[in-house]
Amino acid sequence: MKKLPLLAVLMCGSAVAQTAPAIDAPDLVGRYQATITPTELAGHLYVYADDYLAGRETGQPGQRFAARYLAGEYATMGIAPKGTGEPSGPYALDAYLQPFALEQSSLQRLTATVMRGGETVLTSVLAPDALDDLLLVPAYGQVEDAVPGPVVYAGDGTALDGLGLDGAYAVLTPGANQGATRAALGALSAAGVKAVLLASAPTADALQRPAAGAFEAGGLALPAVEGAEETGGLPTILLTSRATLDVLMAAAGVEAEGDAYPTGDTGLTLAVDAEYETVTVMSENVVAYVEGSDPDLKDEFVVVSAHLDHVGDDGEGEDTIYNGADDDGSGTVTVLEIAEAFQKAKEDGVGPRRSILFLHVSGEEKGLLGSEYYADREPLVPIENTVTNLNIDMIGRYDPERGFDTTDYVYIIGGDLISQDLSDWNAAVNDATGTGLFLSDRFNSPDDPNQFFRRSDHWNFGKYDVPFIFYFTGTHEDYHGVGDEPEKIDYDRMAQIGRLIFGTAWEVANRDERPAVSGVGFN
Repeated sequence: MKKLPLLAVLMCGSAVAQTAPAIDAPDLVGRYQATITPTELAGHLYVYADDYLAGRETGQPGQRFAARYLAGEYATMGIAPKGTGEPSGPYALDAYLQPFALEQSSLQRLTATVMRGGETVLTSVLAPDALDDLLLVPAYGQVEDAVPGPVVYAGDGTALDGLGLDGAYAVLTPGANQGATRAALGALSAAGVKAVLLASAPTADALQRPAAGAFEAGGLALPAVEGAEETGGLPTILLTSRATLDVLMAAAGVEAEGDAYPTGDTGLTLAVDAEYETVTVMSENVVAYVEGSDPDLKDEFVVVSAHLDHVGDDGEGEDTIYNGADDDGSGTVTVLEIAEAFQKAKEDGVGPRRSILFLHVSGEEKGLLGSEYYADREPLVPIENTVTNLNIDMIGRYDPERGFDTTDYVYIIGGDLISQDLSDWNAAVNDATGTGLFLSDRFNSPDDPNQFFRRSDHWNFGKYDVPFIFYFTGTHEDYHGVGDEPEKIDYDRMAQIGRLIFGTAWEVANRDERPAVSGVGFN
């Protein structure tokens, strides 16, 4: 048995040995940080992002194999399962899985009827054999019923007060700023619109391709829970064109003021009757944990997360598979290495005082579905006992637009927006343990045009005021492309970031106090 340094355990007047925080024991933490190596990260990722997994699309065989690969790695490391699956035998992997059902709806037919003063002024039918004269094409969600609603023009969505949007079909003309459009969509959803008509295509002809795609296997969603309140997010979105907007305004008798139409009720009503065929698709999260050593703190958890899915295979061209090495193979295999480091520390007698939960969620690329299921429907640890979420998504490449020279960096998103403590501890660990990364706050704002604050799985923890940090190194030319391959990853820098995250998790797990909620958060 190895002799432990005196600093490794602090008795604190108790009979129970207590592991020191990272800032107080950097040499001890460094011993386990060093186990997170570029070689082991690459060994995992070259398998995980291989063509044989076919892009790990949610609910497809490649994604489901990826989940079992992760479960097998945890079993091999001797890390305990925390899933809800029923094992079929003593060595089966199901106990690491948190299965959940999704619904996949395929459009059969959509009829849109525009009326003014009770008279029909425009009708459009979208069907596999009727792709001409397009008015609306479904892009996200489903219209719940065919009850007519008023058509309200919302402009670019920056001035919504007093427009009477509850139960309305809101027409939105997006600008070039995608973040502003995303914020407008969220505000329209909160205002209670039936759906948003997003006038993003220049002409009706430009809707032909999305119209044809609407009849392919549709988007995935968690089944609705009867009586559950909506927690926000995007509204149902129907694509339309600027040319169709002109036709609608002409039918309403509304004239443009300069280059834009006036916002407000157009006097038109719209009824949308959509017929869908729905099937159930199964997916699963992967959950493992290292139990805390402190009887007073072990029921509190630090959650380290990454998403295990990607966007699949488009089936066209020579290279058709979106391997997702960076997105989010990089985060996934880093979580594995962090877990292994904590398990080694526990075996050496210096395990964390709080428990560490390793959460690999599915369905992120379909709308953060796996983390939504975990946080909203089946939290395996009470949310109030979740002291921090450290979420890792895309830490393997460089952002060509980062605006600084060093490549030894990581974007820190969240942190002081919910908890100044967590932000300070992360920075102190970076200094004390020598990971020496440049911690950039470039995207650390709810108002960031890219909306990275809302675009990964930390969102589903932060909305409950759980302090989080989202570790990210930015998008690049291969983002959601077939070029996101494992040979393009910087494994040395990825290991450096993994060591920082491990150190921060160690810090949070071993302090007497949990990080205080002090910032603006999601409020």
